[in-house]
Parts: sequence; structure tokens; C-alpha cells
Amino acid sequence: MDKFWLWDRDRPGFERALIAKFLFNYNMRRLVVLLQALTWWAACLPAQVSYEGQIVSSVSLIANPHLNVAGYLPLIQQKAGQPYSSAAVAASVEALRQTQGFSKVEAQVAPETAGLRLSFVLEPAYYVGVLDFPGATKAFPFTRLLQVANLPDEEAFDRTRVPQVDTALILFFENNGYFKSEVKPEIQLDDTNQLANVVFHVSLGKRAKIGEVKIVGPDATETAKLLHATRSLRAAASGASLKPGKVFTAERMKAATGLLQSYLAAQHHLANHIRLDAPEFHPETNRVDLSMNIDVGPTVFVRTGGARLSSIPFLSKRRIKKLIPIYEEETVDRDLVAEGQRDLSEYFQQKGYFDSKVTTEFKREAETISILYHIEKGRRHKVDEIAFSGNSHISGGELLTHVTVKKHRFLSHGLFSPKLVKKSADNIAAVYRNQGYEHVKVGSRVIDREPAIGVTFQIEEGPQTLVDSSQVSGNESIPLEQLTQNKGFELRPGQPFSPARLSDDRSRILAAYLDRGYLNADVKADIVRHPDNPERVNIVYSVEENQPVRVSSVVYLGKTHTRQSLVQRASEITAKEPLSQGKLLEAESQLYDLGVFDWSSVGPRRPITTQTEEEALVKVHDAKRNTLTYGIGLQIARRGGSIPSGTVAVPGLPPVGTGSATIASGENTFVSPRGSIEYTRRNIRGLGETGALSLLVARLDQRALATYTDPHFRGTRWGTLFSLSAERTTENPLFTASLSDISFQVERTINQAKTSRLQLRYDFNKTILSQLLVPELVLPSDRHVRLSYFSSTLIHDTRDKPLDSHSGFYQTVDIRIVPTALGSSVNFSRMLGQIAYYKPVHSIVLANSLRLGLAKPFSGTDVPTSQRFFAGGGTTLRGFPVNEAGPQRLVHFCPVGTSSISCPVITVPVGGNQLFILNSELRFPIRILNNLGGVLFYDGGNVYSRINFRQFVDNYTNTVGVGLRYSTPVGPVRIDVGRNLNPVTGISATQFFITLGQAF
Repeated sequence: MDKFWLWDRDRPGFERALIAKFLFNYNMRRLVVLLQALTWWAACLPAQVSYEGQIVSSVSLIANPHLNVAGYLPLIQQKAGQPYSSAAVAASVEALRQTQGFSKVEAQVAPETAGLRLSFVLEPAYYVGVLDFPGATKAFPFTRLLQVANLPDEEAFDRTRVPQVDTALILFFENNGYFKSEVKPEIQLDDTNQLANVVFHVSLGKRAKIGEVKIVGPDATETAKLLHATRSLRAAASGASLKPGKVFTAERMKAATGLLQSYLAAQHHLANHIRLDAPEFHPETNRVDLSMNIDVGPTVFVRTGGARLSSIPFLSKRRIKKLIPIYEEETVDRDLVAEGQRDLSEYFQQKGYFDSKVTTEFKREAETISILYHIEKGRRHKVDEIAFSGNSHISGGELLTHVTVKKHRFLSHGLFSPKLVKKSADNIAAVYRNQGYEHVKVGSRVIDREPAIGVTFQIEEGPQTLVDSSQVSGNESIPLEQLTQNKGFELRPGQPFSPARLSDDRSRILAAYLDRGYLNADVKADIVRHPDNPERVNIVYSVEENQPVRVSSVVYLGKTHTRQSLVQRASEITAKEPLSQGKLLEAESQLYDLGVFDWSSVGPRRPITTQTEEEALVKVHDAKRNTLTYGIGLQIARRGGSIPSGTVAVPGLPPVGTGSATIASGENTFVSPRGSIEYTRRNIRGLGETGALSLLVARLDQRALATYTDPHFRGTRWGTLFSLSAERTTENPLFTASLSDISFQVERTINQAKTSRLQLRYDFNKTILSQLLVPELVLPSDRHVRLSYFSSTLIHDTRDKPLDSHSGFYQTVDIRIVPTALGSSVNFSRMLGQIAYYKPVHSIVLANSLRLGLAKPFSGTDVPTSQRFFAGGGTTLRGFPVNEAGPQRLVHFCPVGTSSISCPVITVPVGGNQLFILNSELRFPIRILNNLGGVLFYDGGNVYSRINFRQFVDNYTNTVGVGLRYSTPVGPVRIDVGRNLNPVTGISATQFFITLGQAF
């Protein structure tokens, strides 16, 4: 049943594809930025690390796999098991060079658990190519297997490490229940590119099941209870059941351990300890016997006295377990007891009991530990003042945004504790240092005025350090303006000196070199203080460019089903171009965007040292190609005279409000099976194309949908989607609907920043409404409609957050022409455009949106209702109910054959051929609660029956209103109250809306 409803909500469609692609691209862009930041950070680390005196666990010679290196081992003076000696390593390197058998000798050190792994790389060596795990990827993700193998990219291939990988894989498989697994490595040497590809042929065998379970340690009674806990309904529901016959997995054992720890904690054994012995596998039965050594520990009683954490007992217990770390750490010591004491005091202080005191009584006997927290919460206070003294250069308002102590607000006494005061002082000091006040001192003074508390932060600013000049030396290859991306330095002459801005400038210069192929570039920032005035500094960025590196050739590895042409187009790495770090990361992102790889890596073949050219390796691993999703359930539907939702959603038309109107028809209950199946085939023809077919069958609804996507249509940058769907539904008692649609769309980004997209689309759809119980509800011309049209859509989006934008633009225009020559039942053309602009001004956001829609029939036909414009509601004109702006018609809500005299009259929107909506909002924070904001808004415009300037002026409406916004992780909760200054008869001038997300 769960599978069916998931399919029903998320069934394939172009909208779903666009949303998924947007989210994936957004997350991948964030990943690229993060990786670039980490690279810059790593480049800032000291280059030299001292290993002197540490134990060397292993020493190996890495060279051409065809070469027998045994004869060179006597030249190595640094031995395994001895302390690391840089002199011995240097002597070993020199001895190897003296043989004149290698173009280069390099010593590499890698810290491991057992000690240092020392490798002497003898060039020309082979490097790690791609790894593959046939036979294992059906049970485990490829990326997880790579983690277990632990053979990173750009690492020289060491044949002696292959057996270590075998052992690690076998152990991993056994921990996941595959005790009969076998691994046979195959080394495939690519002599042309000097790469070693390793294939680990895996035979997993059948997963073992749990046999006998033993618990050692507790007495017989307690052991029986613990065994019962592992076989209870709770254990089964949480995946922790250890019943004989259950499949053995690492996740199951972890869940079972957690379940037993929770069980013992509930019995006041908070210091319990559980050790899993090595499982005993019986190959003849494929069963695993488990042995758990459990020390239940002493009985620990934790109590609180004095003030209670809550007047509701179970809430009080939950908060105690959350605040006292003994419960989480599952052990007892004096430090954890003291930490719980501090946390309890902090809890009451943040509730306004700023004088709260917590004392502890700790008693330990043979088998019992008793801990009593005595709480004196004192009188409740409120923070009525947060003040600053000594701040002459930074305003109190700006400093207040960095203070974690909070004043009292509506329904809040504020936030105060010694920890928050100290954190606030540290934040203020950081703000000053960022403004050049290197010697700032920030203290605090708390004034208790019973029951109010005031906090004053005492600031000694000290002198401000200013920048006299900023210059770059050593940049012979890249002009200064390109290093700073035409934006200049953060630290310009006359600006306050800031270590953070100094780091930003240095990172920007280094990034410019990395993106141009100078992968060994180094940038040092020197601060030169004036001898007669240390508060004046000169900044010198010294660049050591080293050699630029270009791509000698591009090698594509790992693809099985995917054609190389697709990988080439997606990665866009070409020979002889600079080996740009940014472009390598972007290539990885674009390969992931195809949706046909579960792993990709783009980088040089080996680490960059002194070479000027290097191969670029594009490594990929094909994801699973076939997915089958299915679901089956039971549908029970009642169809009758009442409309429970109060609205009727006719296909292609806006929802129509029916109020309390009913139809005189008998109640019918339909009971039938309901099933769905969806098959998806990815990477068709090896070109990244994806096809999907889904079916839904039920008594009242039958639906079929087929889609086909191509990310590179005929080798171009255009992505395409072909969609074919058909549906017949009788779920609504008022009508029977038959719907069919066929469409083909091409889309691509049209600017380098990928903020503009162009979509071209052809669509043919057909809507047939029959068996109408209320014939007047739908006009005769809308009961059988065919639409066949071409359309084009241009979208430009630079908003920071689509659901809650604070800055940027959103512009879109859609133009379509619908002629009978293409098979339509009508002739018309239609245009809809929108421009939205968001401008932050301090903590206020000015948001404006303008929408214009025009529809024009030709050749004596009319625009069908489904293609007209509608307005009214929380996202358009907030002085009208949903879709009730503009032309309306009155309909007698009567079944067939019933007199209209006694039938209720409802209002049905007709729509219009012209739309104009102007929205303007002033969004501002409301300080009485965190995440709370307010809005003043104006909505102007209307929907018009035809394109006419006089009608536009005469029927223009004005709405003003106020609203509240409460920010949540998924978007702001919105409450709006609008007042129509040009009220319409029969419609209330005041409207109220509650929804999620901003109005535009």
C-alpha cells in the first residue's frame, strides 16, 4: 500500500523531472563550492609535517608492475618496525637514484592505525585506474565498496596492497552476513596510459541466517528477559529482532545492541556494557550463532528535587533524559554528573530563572548508585535591557544582531545565562576584529533589578588598524585584475584590516591560479606594519606561480553501457587546455547531472609535482539501469449527493465552490482493488536516455503514462522530454472524464551562469467530459476540447531562495499559438509573462511582481475556458476568494431533469482574455519572536473578459493588507488579510488566507 501511494504522489511527469533536476543541480553546485573551499583551505596548510621518531609499519617499492623490485630492497636503509628517520629515508632515495634506472624517485608517507606506511615511488610507475566489483554491486552501493577498498585516485599502484583489499572486502561481506563470499582479484595493466585497473570478482553466496543466540553475564532470569526483548514485537518493528532464521546483517546487530541498551536503561542500568563476540558460522547450515557478553552494571537512580522541569510527569522525565548526559553516554562518572548539573542550570536560566542553582548528591554503594539533583530555580526574571558602553565606531543596533542574550518579548522572558553572556562578548569582539580593532576588549556587567535584569557590554575599542596599500608580487602570467575577478581586493587602501578578509583575498588569488592550471601555485600573505605607526599596514601577496600544467590527453575509464561520446560531451575536458581544478570539479558535476552514473571522478593521473603536462582521467561507474516499482491496495470510495470538500475540480477548469449544495442522487459505495506498476529503463542506447512506463488500474480510475528523456538530443546541448498519457476517471460523481495528452519538449540553458533557460514545446491534448449530473456546470464548448499547439518559454531566475526570496530577479514569458490547422478545435494565441524583483535593504525586503496575460482568438472561434486567465486568492489578488476575480456566471446547481426553481445558485468563474496583476510587498522582521516577520502589501489589477484598455481602467481593483510570516525549514508559513478597496457585490471585501510560501 505504501508503494502505491508513493507512486501515486510522485508519478513520472515533466514537472517531476524538472524539480528533481533542479534539486540535484542545486546540491551539486553546493558540493562543488564546498570542494573548492576545502581545496583552498588545504593549500593553506603547512607543507611540512614531521614524522620523525614515529614507528614505520611497512616499507614498499612501487614501480612498473612488470619490473621485479626485489633487487632494490637492500638499498632501503629505513626498515619496517623501526622509528622513522628522515636521514635514512633521504639516503634510501639517493641510493635508488644512483642506480639510474628511474627518471624520478619520491618517498611518500601515509599515516595508518598501525604506524606509518612508507612507499618509494619509482617513476615511471603505474597509477590506480578504475576499480570494479562484479558480483557485489547488486547488494552494495559502488561508492561503499570503494570506501572499503581504500585505493584513492592519483595514488601509485602498489601490487602488495591488493591482498589487503581482498581481506578488507571479505571482512566487510562477512559483517553483512555473506560468510561464504569469495574475492578473486584481477589486475589489468594499461601499458599505454600506465594505469592499473583492478577487478575484484566477487561471489557473495547466500546470506547467512541467525542460529542460536547466547547471552553471557546476567543471571538466568535477567538473561531470559533480555532474550525475550530481542524477539519482541518492538524488536521486529525496529529491525532488531534476533529470532532464529532472521537474516544476519550489521544493521540488525547494531539495532539489537541499541534495543538491549535501551531496555537495560529502562531498568535503571545506565552503566551497562554490551560486547558482541565474534559470530560463529556453520557453513553446513549457513547459520550464525551469536554470543553477547552483557555487563548490566550497577542500578543507577537519577532523581530531581525541588523545582520540577514540567508540570506533566512524562514530559518532565523526557527532559531529564535529554538534559542529563548519563542517559546518552550510558555510563556514570563525576564529570558527566557535573555536566548534567550545568545543563539543568542552563535550562532554567533560559526559562527566565536567572538565579537558579543546582546541587548534586552522589552516593555509591556496592550495586547501587544514587544521584540527586536538587533544583532551586528562584524568582523568575526577564531581560529588560541590553546596552553597550564604549562603542563609538560601531552602532549598538549592529552589535545587537551578534548578541545571543535576548531581551524579553511577547510571551518570552528573554534568553540569559553566563554561557550566553560570554558567547555574546566573544561575538562582539569578533565583529570589532573584523573591522580592524585588533586589540579590542569586551567585558560584561549584569545588573539585577528584581525581577528585571540588564546586561551591559563594556567595550574598549582600542586603535583601528587600517590598510595603507595592497599589492601582488610574482604574478608574471596573470594580470592583477584577473586575479581579483575585476572586483578588487577586500583589503583596499583605507579599509580596516581584517584577518578574515586577508584570507579571502589570498584564496581568490590562489583560486585564479588553480583554475588556470597552476596546480602547484602558492600564495603567501605578508603583513608589513609601519615602524612609526603599527596601526597602519601594507599587505603584500607573494605569488609563487611554478609551472602551468596542461592536459596531455584525456582517458575515459569505467564505462560499460555508456557511449564515450556522451561522457565526452558531459565532461568537456579536451587535450592541450589548462588542467583547471575548477573545470575538473565542474566536469564531475555534469557527469552526475546525466543521472546514469552512481559515481564519477575527474582528475589528473598522478599528483602534480614538476610536470608540465598530465593525463586527465575521467572515471565513471554506470548506475543500475532497471527499476520496477509496484503497489497493490484496496479502494473504498463513497459517491453520492454531497461534495465533502465544498469544491468541484473539473479537468482543465479552476475549482468551483459549491458551498453546501448537494445533488439528489443515491449514495453508492465502490470497493475494488487498486494496483500500480512502474518500469524505468535508464541509459538507453548508452546515451543517457531514460524511458518510463507506469499503469494504474482501479474501479473508478484508470491511468497510463509513458515518458522518454534525452539529456543530449542528437548530440546537442538540448535536453528533451517526450510524454504520452491517457486517463479515464469517474471518481467525481458529477461527471466522467477522459483525458489524453502527447507532448514533446526541448530545453537548454542559454547563458554561462545557467540562470536562463529556453523551452520549446509541442503539445496535443484532448478532454472529453460526459455523464454530467449538473449540465450547466460546464459550458457545452468546454465538454469536448482538443488543443494542439507550439509554445516557447523563456525563464531567467537569479533568486537566492525560490520559496522565500530576499534578492534577485525572476522573469518568465510563455507564448503559444493554437491553430485548427494542427488539429485543435479552436484558433487562438496566448501570452503570459511575469517579472519579479527582490531587493534587501538592511533587514527589510522590498518585493515586487508584475504579471501580464493576453489571449486572442482568431478565425471566428473563442478561447476555451481552460486557456483563459483566472485570478483571486493568496498568490494573485488577495482581496478576492480563489479564482473569483473577473468575469463570473451564475449556475443553478441542479441534476438532470430537476427544476431550477428550488436549486441553489453557485458562482462559477468564467475567466478572461486579459490579465494584469501588480503585487508589491514590504517584508520586515518582527522582534517579539524568532523567525517571525510581517508584511504590508498592495495587490492591483484584475481579470478582463477581453483585451480592452477602457475595460482595464474601469475594472481595475486595489487591495491592501497585512500579513505574518513564520520561517520554517520548508518555507515560511503565511497568514494574509486583504481588504479590497473596490468591493464586488456578493463578495466579501475582506479575505483571509493561510498557506505555505511567499505570495510570489
